[in-house]
Amino acid sequence: MKIKNNILNSSKQLGLALLLLTLAFFTSCEDAYEIGPDDEITESNAITNLTEFTDGVIGVYAVIPGNSAITWNSWFADEVQLPESNNGSGVQVHTWSINTSEDTSAGIYSGYATVINRANRILEAGNSIAISTDEQAEFDKLRGELYAIRAWAHFKQMVYFSSSYTDESALAVPYLDYSVVLEQPARNTVGEVFAGIEADLTLAKDLIPTTFTENIFFTLDAVTALEARMALYRQDYPTAIAKSTLLIDSYTLTDDSNYTNMWNDNEDSEIIFKLAREVGGSAIGQFYTTVSGSLDWISSDKLYNSYDANDIRLGLIGATNRSINKYPGVAAQTGLNDLKEFRVAEQYLIRAEAYAQSTQLGLAAADYNALRTTRISSYTDESFTNVTDAMSKILDERFRELAFEGHRFLDLKRTGTDLVRDNSDCSILAADACSMLNSNYLFTLPIPQDEIFANSNMIQNDGY
Repeated sequence: MKIKNNILNSSKQLGLALLLLTLAFFTSCEDAYEIGPDDEITESNAITNLTEFTDGVIGVYAVIPGNSAITWNSWFADEVQLPESNNGSGVQVHTWSINTSEDTSAGIYSGYATVINRANRILEAGNSIAISTDEQAEFDKLRGELYAIRAWAHFKQMVYFSSSYTDESALAVPYLDYSVVLEQPARNTVGEVFAGIEADLTLAKDLIPTTFTENIFFTLDAVTALEARMALYRQDYPTAIAKSTLLIDSYTLTDDSNYTNMWNDNEDSEIIFKLAREVGGSAIGQFYTTVSGSLDWISSDKLYNSYDANDIRLGLIGATNRSINKYPGVAAQTGLNDLKEFRVAEQYLIRAEAYAQSTQLGLAAADYNALRTTRISSYTDESFTNVTDAMSKILDERFRELAFEGHRFLDLKRTGTDLVRDNSDCSILAADACSMLNSNYLFTLPIPQDEIFANSNMIQNDGY
């Protein structure tokens, strides 16, 4: 895909000034704190026209993270089993030996902080360039994308590092609408961060045109998908229903004949927004199966055994060795595939859950059955007897449908569900990490120790 390739190609064409401006080699806000005034490259020297602004926006897309969040959800929760062939990767997270210096959680925090800071720098740079009348629409669209990215990155960071999504007074993360250089921002509350996100999304919706539909960029549909997910997390069920309905009416679920092609990046019908990955980048599939073919992680028995025998999704797990094949890779690089951030399948499950929590059980079952009909041959519709029954079945379906996509840990956390692994999945761990109450402090990740050291205003989460 030409546009997809341009993400990498355009990023390579950036000059040194732009790379410094967007903190190309920084991995966290801490790095920004250590920049002295003599090290700064002024925006006016780095971005002077629309072409350079466009390259800057593409540079922001190029560093959007994804792997750390996906692997955290797999390793921490009950999606995977630790095989004897594991080389040590992820074991600290899987055994819940989490501290403030653990690399994966630190990578989640710093990855989204970097995206936020880069988006802010490019937005600030855009304030000083001259835009012609003919360029205005494109310039506005690009700014809208940056606002959407900034909103999304704040949400992604917050859901891991805040203890609650419904208590608006709970500590969240710093909401930053400016580029951090020497400042030491304090943590905002959940309510304040959501207010900032909503303000950004309002700006994005005013700037991104309806005609812009390329799904490797933030479109209006991607904004709507984010709004639907946020509403579900906040237990705002009417909004979740309204937003997900807009997308369900616009996208079709991938049928069983094309399901595998979706994971080979050859089928896009149900994908709303995905993070494009190019050869040479970090391949998510290699976190499960190494380049040499060694299995670092395999599907848990709990997950594998939850699928119906006629479920097309079962084909993405090795029948004999339980290998995880959702990211098979491309000919040039094993395990490298685009990361599907928003799919319409999730929207069916969002609406089903929102309907269930609103005691509209018939409508909830209709969405639940619509998804399962496309995944399971000769499927017979099910019904829900009450809200508890509906939530149990919908959460199980999210476990199956969204496996290895970065949802399971967050789903357990936000629904107050305890983490329970099957005995066969924790036997290799000598039964040291088999179950965890949802009230455990580990369901909120630690602020990285480097951030605490660098920022005297940063407060650590409870328990660490």
